[in-house]
Amino acid sequence: MHRKLGIFAALFSALSAWAQAPAPDHSGADSDGPHIFFRGSEIVVRSLERTDKAPIVRTQRYTRREEVLLTCSVSESGDVFSFRLKNRLQPTPCCYPEVERLLVISDIEGNFEAFKGLLKAAGAIDGTFRWAFGKGHVVLLGDFFDRGLNVTEILWLIYKLEDEAERAGGRVHYLLGNHEVMNLCGDYRYVRNKYTENARLLGEQYPQWYGENSELGRWLRTKNVIVRIGPYVFCHGGISPTVAASGHNLETLNEVARRYLGVPLDQITDSTAACIFSREHGLLWYRAAARGKMAPHELEAALSFAEAQYSVVGHTLMPEVTALYGGRLICVDVLHEEHLRNGTLHTLLIEGGIPYILYGNGERKVLQHQPVLQHARGRN
Repeated sequence: MHRKLGIFAALFSALSAWAQAPAPDHSGADSDGPHIFFRGSEIVVRSLERTDKAPIVRTQRYTRREEVLLTCSVSESGDVFSFRLKNRLQPTPCCYPEVERLLVISDIEGNFEAFKGLLKAAGAIDGTFRWAFGKGHVVLLGDFFDRGLNVTEILWLIYKLEDEAERAGGRVHYLLGNHEVMNLCGDYRYVRNKYTENARLLGEQYPQWYGENSELGRWLRTKNVIVRIGPYVFCHGGISPTVAASGHNLETLNEVARRYLGVPLDQITDSTAACIFSREHGLLWYRAAARGKMAPHELEAALSFAEAQYSVVGHTLMPEVTALYGGRLICVDVLHEEHLRNGTLHTLLIEGGIPYILYGNGERKVLQHQPVLQHARGRN
């Protein structure tokens, strides 16, 4: 066990150094959108389309939601999908009975190819980006923003699949991570140059893309930060002893989180909201469990608080999907871009109550327990 722990510690040191090293950002204006804004009685749709010279802006205007048919394209791969605006945007429940199939993906960070590959590997979508997972559930653990160059396209694919899944008896659960919240409250330190350049060309400032008068902004403000499905509880960072001792149920935590989305973190004074958004103890930032620094009795108390048997988290970088604490904690934040290049793309699939590592080629293996890791670090 000590030898395994040493190997994992070395891997974590290397991964942490790689993930936290500043990389030059040479990205520039490119295709993007659609972006939808509500201006009085008008619905304004703006997109950037790639040309041989420079991206050009396309603008369409509508007066009724049902008139709006949207197309989203990924210029690098040629992928295209179409969708309509939802009839209405509203929060979804946060507690569900156990389901036969659960696909869990975290920390995609704007990498459309990795997201597409994992959905296809699980059979969650077909070749035309339509829902193909039946009554299965897909849980997305946040941090789909920043670092990558296809954030908009990923968000619209999630938006589209939500409705298709529900019509088929399934569900897509898009939980907020710290990077979603950072973008909503004005912290843009990880936003790529592409988006600031695109915002200038579109004539729509970047904060407006996810503001309360945009479709994506309104949609994001309906999202949960924690969900329980059968014996599993899901959140981005983890359930700290502070949250577990708060006395709030999951519904209250989600309601309060939605109420304070967009408020800069240093301006939050409500004690419950501060508990949720704390950079040390909050649901979106907590790392101690994934680092192996949470006492077993504290983890049990956190699971008891959530009325769950297992916790699944992202946020803290792992060399591969990893089960700790006798399998009670599963960590799914991995280097998707690196694994995509190396042909080792993978994520978590739970089927028939058994957790598997699912690979990009569709193969799977039962997830084995690892020793508690003492030296894991996370990126921001």
